[in-house]
Amino acid sequence: MARTSLERSHSKASNFKLTLICLLLTLGVSAVWAGAALLAAGHTMPGAVAAAAGAVVALVSFLAIGHFTR
Repeated sequence: MARTSLERSHSKASNFKLTLICLLLTLGVSAVWAGAALLAAGHTMPGAVAAAAGAVVALVSFLAIGHFTR
């Protein structure tokens, strides 16, 4: 039996990829907030590193979501 376009686009592999991208975006944004909290607490170096790394991960994940096709 031939699979329809809807069945192919909502496959387990497609859903898994989208879930991973969204999880990375969530972790990236959380790292930005954690870095901002560290910066506010006076921990300059760890806060800056966490915020910068989180921003990079969030940006890459956001771009991946934009390019994701089902």
